[in-house]
Amino acid sequence: MSNPALYDQPAPGSRRSPRRNLPLRVGGRQSNGSPVDFQIFNISETGVLAECEVDIVANDAIQIDLPHAGTVRARVVWTNGALIGCQFDTRISPATLSAAQLQSAVGSHLNLGATEEAPTDHFGARLQRLRIRKGLSQSDIAAHLGVSAPSISGWEKGRTRPKHARLDALADLLGVTLADLLEEPEPEGVEDLIDRSRNQIARAMGTTADKVRILVEL
Repeated sequence: MSNPALYDQPAPGSRRSPRRNLPLRVGGRQSNGSPVDFQIFNISETGVLAECEVDIVANDAIQIDLPHAGTVRARVVWTNGALIGCQFDTRISPATLSAAQLQSAVGSHLNLGATEEAPTDHFGARLQRLRIRKGLSQSDIAAHLGVSAPSISGWEKGRTRPKHARLDALADLLGVTLADLLEEPEPEGVEDLIDRSRNQIARAMGTTADKVRILVEL
């Protein structure tokens, strides 16, 4: 069965909301007001797939700080280890989706707003992305490889790397080749990044790229 957080459940007769895949770290709060950081992997107008390092259970009410929209209220509909699938109380706008995607793209390229616990190398970020795409938690990976969940966290955050003997099993579990798992991508130029983001925003807003202006404040 497919992981329910990887797609939207549309109402009968309605179209499924487009979902954006992105790595984005944002702040938020639990129902008791305690601050919490969320690592967002996947977002649509109706919900979000994220990971956090505090105990959150199904039906918890949380708040997530999103670019453009500010504080957004959501309810946790399922959990799997540190992964949580949430449904927004109110649909967010296409502009918020575009703002989240732009902040993710710029932040990843320029390392803006990074923390010590964000993935710091290409391997860690790629491992995290492939794991989420397969709907696996860090505990799932750890159990399959016979290591601890904190070890997987360390790999994704760039603090350590798995031993070579475990790489083949890790690639098989993720459904990729060893070369794909280890490949280091070519860095994207800033101008290319801005052009790509401008086109993405234009498509989301139903306009043309020449009407989109991007201002980056450093």
